[in-house]
Amino acid sequence: MRFLTFSLLMMLGAVAPAVAQTERTPDVETPGSWQGGHWRDPELGRAIFEGYADHAFLWLRGESGKVVRFDRTDGTRTVVAESVLDLMPDGTRLWVLTSGAGHEAGIRDLRNEQSEPGRFYARETPMISLFATGQDRPGVLTGAAAYRPTERGWDRRELAATLAAGEVVSDGQTSLYLGLNRGEFGGGLRRVDLDTGTISIVSAQGDGLCGGALSPACQPVVGLFPAPDRAGCVFVGTGLSHLGSSMGHVYRVCGDGISSEFNTPTPTLPDRWMLMPSPWPLDDLVPIRDGWVATSRGRFFRSRDGRVEELALKPFHDWSGLRISEEQDGVLFVVGSCCWGVADNPTLFRALPIPVLD
Repeated sequence: MRFLTFSLLMMLGAVAPAVAQTERTPDVETPGSWQGGHWRDPELGRAIFEGYADHAFLWLRGESGKVVRFDRTDGTRTVVAESVLDLMPDGTRLWVLTSGAGHEAGIRDLRNEQSEPGRFYARETPMISLFATGQDRPGVLTGAAAYRPTERGWDRRELAATLAAGEVVSDGQTSLYLGLNRGEFGGGLRRVDLDTGTISIVSAQGDGLCGGALSPACQPVVGLFPAPDRAGCVFVGTGLSHLGSSMGHVYRVCGDGISSEFNTPTPTLPDRWMLMPSPWPLDDLVPIRDGWVATSRGRFFRSRDGRVEELALKPFHDWSGLRISEEQDGVLFVVGSCCWGVADNPTLFRALPIPVLD
């Protein structure tokens, strides 16, 4: 789940990977058009927050609060959900959480057109995220409680503290992990015990304010998903580009244990966004069938069988109002937001990695 607003995406424009030039604003708004120097889609809005695909369709969640489904054969677009709070793959399902009247919400599977919307009612708001439960319904995390499905309804566990919005995954056992992305102000990782409601900060001490692993003050979480090779563990990606310096890390977290999986390399020569050579920032981290993909400026890092390669993004082309690349390694790349700068200067675009589900 992505909670970055468009304004925050603009603040973090220095972590977007692809470089291009702006175009003149057209007289008529069309899908993917420029409005006042910024890209805007009439259905998705001014930014794309997240997306998933299978061999037939592509689903994108936008700043507008809508999910738009694209037919991968002919590009036909269909708005399939509105007032969306979260979008979560779970095995062969793609769950969507939508807000309703009062404290009500709807939950349904976008990959099953016969799926009947389920209703959910919480005592409190806001509702933050869905999480996998290993059952035929997902759980719901709010700012103050975790709800797990039961045969008779929902089991509510009140939390020991109030949570902010972030990216949530289950460890497949009795804990949830919540990754926070506050841009230049850090974020870090929280663990929620579903049996007791206790919340803990997951980090390792180091030298200085930003030393150690998963520092809440300095490391925004840009990706979070369960480790497929070890039960109870998750992969966590962090990335930051601020005041001309940058960094990118991928960690494996198992309970209180944190191990480093990958640190981005430092280029021999800095790009135009670095004051001096710094490790490449990471913008997103997503799972693929046999590893993970993390994006940076004009490149991505692919992990497979414990080995990480640095690869250039393929060219983007126009398709159904989007800027999209060909599928590679089980991932599509879509330009998700624009821009930094003005028409006469280079601008940065954020390229979203879209996992292709089985």
